[in-house]
Amino acid sequence: MDNDVTAKSYTLRTKEGAWLGQIVLTSDGMFASVTDWGNFSYSWRAFGESFEDFILRIRPDYFGGKLVCGISYIVRLTKAEESKVYRFAETILPALQEAILSDRAS
Repeated sequence: MDNDVTAKSYTLRTKEGAWLGQIVLTSDGMFASVTDWGNFSYSWRAFGESFEDFILRIRPDYFGGKLVCGISYIVRLTKAEESKVYRFAETILPALQEAILSDRAS
């Protein structure tokens, strides 16, 4: 990977057009989010050629697990808090994957 890191911002909306959140993906594997479902971030350093392609391949359970892992270094999570992270993953990841595909189609 070269030293020129680029970033792409995605504004996510529900099918009805309501704002879900803003996601930033960087070419070196960082995910950052500000959403109605919570604000989370995580960095992957081994993902293959394209970070966006990697995001398209992952599933909400894997994605949620990484986010839980990332914040558990900072705070101790209860099961209720952990379940909120997985609900975030189940809501935000599919919307992000759809936004990436839509962006590529345009």
